Amino acid sequence: MRSKESGLLLSHLIIIVVLAAAILTGNSVLQESIPNNFLRYVLLVVLSTVAYYFLAPSVIEPFLQTDAKLKEMIDHTLHELNTPIATIEANLSLLKRSLTDEKSLKRLKRIEDAAKNLTKLYESIEYDIKENIEHIEKSTFPLQNVLHESIAKAAEIKGDIEIRDETENLMLHTDKNGFERTVDNLLSNAIKYNKPDGFVRFYTKEGKLFVQDSGIGIDPKNLFIVYEKSFQENPTTVGFGLGLSIVKNFCDREKIAIKIDTQKGEGTTISLDLQNILYK
Repeated sequence: MRSKESGLLLSHLIIIVVLAAAILTGNSVLQESIPNNFLRYVLLVVLSTVAYYFLAPSVIEPFLQTDAKLKEMIDHTLHELNTPIATIEANLSLLKRSLTDEKSLKRLKRIEDAAKNLTKLYESIEYDIKENIEHIEKSTFPLQNVLHESIAKAAEIKGDIEIRDETENLMLHTDKNGFERTVDNLLSNAIKYNKPDGFVRFYTKEGKLFVQDSGIGIDPKNLFIVYEKSFQENPTTVGFGLGLSIVKNFCDREKIAIKIDTQKGEGTTISLDLQNILYK
């Protein structure tokens, strides 16, 4: 989308520069026939405005056609990807009813988990594509619904980490998928960089959401680069280092102020100021 916007802007600038040059040239040519400066400039501006009115659509239309074709192709591709996933899930449900022996059920469980991961990947790809073509829909939903879903998804990876939800049930109006990804990444990081028998605590105060953990903390020197893609406090940790980059992109887009308070070896608290997305 940035390339499309840059192309449109450049095309309009070219038209404006050409028309400005035409005005200057016309001014010199018409000085003798129209000696009144005011009338001459009014005439040139009117003619330039009319010229711009007829030229601009021919510049914009190719970009709009390209964008429409791109959206149609993406929608078609996403639909085609969703069909086999739905087929796999439907057949898994039927097999679960007919199988009884433990060995087969374990194998089916592995297939089911793989299908869930595939679904999650599909949803992530769909979101990324829609985000880049500016097709994000906003909705109204309770904060606690998202937190409870995120905590449930983290059940298999949290180990002995205690997760506490001490939030008010605030109503939010924003891109729900983007907010879910933000919470998932914050929780995942809080678990990944925690200590044995540690905790993660969600709480709210004055329209802010806080995610506090009892983890290893972040080295203060890294706070300047913590949002960069591929940054990882511990390079040996499994992952791609995209979590906080994804969080920051969403927060910047939705005008959510994000703050990190951390102490090496003591833990980290990340706050999100939700004032701009509170449903009032």
